[in-house]
Amino acid sequence: MATNDGVSQPGAEWDEAQCKAALARLEQLQEDLANLRLNLPRVVEPFTSHSTSSPAMFQAFKKSVVASQNDIRSIRNHWHSQDVQSIFEHTTQSLNKNSDLTASANVPRYGWVKAQTKEKEAARRKNDGVQKLEDTVVNLTNEDVTRDILEFQKTHTNIKALTKDDNQNLLFQFVAGSVKLRIRVVIEREANGRHKLNAECLGTVEPFLAITRCISSRPKVKDFKYLLDMIAAYKNIKGTSCAKCSRLIDNAALIPTARRSKQIIGANGTPEIVWEAFHEGCLD
Repeated sequence: MATNDGVSQPGAEWDEAQCKAALARLEQLQEDLANLRLNLPRVVEPFTSHSTSSPAMFQAFKKSVVASQNDIRSIRNHWHSQDVQSIFEHTTQSLNKNSDLTASANVPRYGWVKAQTKEKEAARRKNDGVQKLEDTVVNLTNEDVTRDILEFQKTHTNIKALTKDDNQNLLFQFVAGSVKLRIRVVIEREANGRHKLNAECLGTVEPFLAITRCISSRPKVKDFKYLLDMIAAYKNIKGTSCAKCSRLIDNAALIPTARRSKQIIGANGTPEIVWEAFHEGCLD
């Protein structure tokens, strides 16, 4: 039975990450409860099999009963765990403060466990990329950002780029296919002169969440121009199949939500950079 990190104690207001962790925990609990419905068929299955050996039938029956008991015990422990009880208590407190549940109609009922797993994997990939580039990255100055943004706007006139906070907060807006995308980039300056590029695709449902995870797991996480090229690729590469599996839609019914570059040899024999579309699950 899976457990999820990030669930806090009731009392204080929860942030978005804590709410997502709670939803994932409850979804897992719901899935475990649903699986209990299969316990009775499992218990009686030995008596409906074609086995003619009584000892073999008894052993199979015993194994099924023990497994069912373990499932029930596990769910009971899960239900009474501190994390789950904290979720219940926080929900009760929130409901007492505001009984209007209208906004909850827009919250997906499923997919939280999978989304949290993907977020953890994206964070791992991002951290791996940061560690590899930490010693080779060049500091990004405000002049660099201004120059790169101007070049980007000249090259990609169909993408609206908005800047504020002295070029520390950027917003890129465009339509890719029939979907309007808004990608925000926040540049964080560190005391040691280094920087972080935090990018997200604004939106609370798929495919926006998947796009955010794919951008966060990108290579060259501190390369500003690379990030700009990746954003442009979401506009320029659309309605295409995955470069790895060759399918348009993955098992989650999502189109390719990642963009990755590779170097090829062009027609004149010189190296060229091309961008390709990938499903999130097809990323290496």
